[in-house]
Amino acid sequence: MKHFLIFGIVLIAAFSCKKQDTTIVYGYHYFPFEEGKYVVYDVLDIFHDVALDPAHDTNRYQIKEVISDAFVDEEGETSRRLLRYIRENDSADWAIKDVWAIKRTPRNAQVVEENDRYIKMAFAISYDQDWDCNALNNESSKDCYYADIYRPYSIGGMTHDSTVTVEHEDFQSFIDYKRSFEVYAAGIGKVHSVKKDLSINNNDTLDVQYGTELIYTAVEWGEE
Repeated sequence: MKHFLIFGIVLIAAFSCKKQDTTIVYGYHYFPFEEGKYVVYDVLDIFHDVALDPAHDTNRYQIKEVISDAFVDEEGETSRRLLRYIRENDSADWAIKDVWAIKRTPRNAQVVEENDRYIKMAFAISYDQDWDCNALNNESSKDCYYADIYRPYSIGGMTHDSTVTVEHEDFQSFIDYKRSFEVYAAGIGKVHSVKKDLSINNNDTLDVQYGTELIYTAVEWGEE
């Protein structure tokens, strides 16, 4: 009888562990949706054209994104306005630049940028998850996937304990280099993004002929 009792306890423990292991973590906290949440970015914006002088024109400025009020969109779902401010440096005044929109559904996270809707994240977060980030706009399809999940990430002198990286593009040929990804931190949202679309010489990514680079690095975040 004692053996049957021990066997039963083992079965219950095994079932409990199995049930715990299958809990789905959707990862909504990597894309905050609460009003008042904000992030300030240092932005590096580079334009390349060897036919011009200067051939490589670099601009540095800051962007502040603030999650604002909610509204019902054309699909009858709740979206929020994303107020985007710009300034030349941390001692200048903020000026409104754009009003975008964001939406977080049980399936994905979306951002409307200049009237184009992009799927930024797909839920639940996993290495098996992939999606077309342009599925809701008229641009060519682009497959995205998670490259790193729940890992620390250091950028701009700061380390974020838990992040996920969304890969957009990583292509290189003898004359082209396209690199695009975004990193999201738990409770903050996007903390780093890189978008490079370059024409290069002789397979050398440092010998840029034409193209653009846009790099965002989060330097401040919180709630207003």
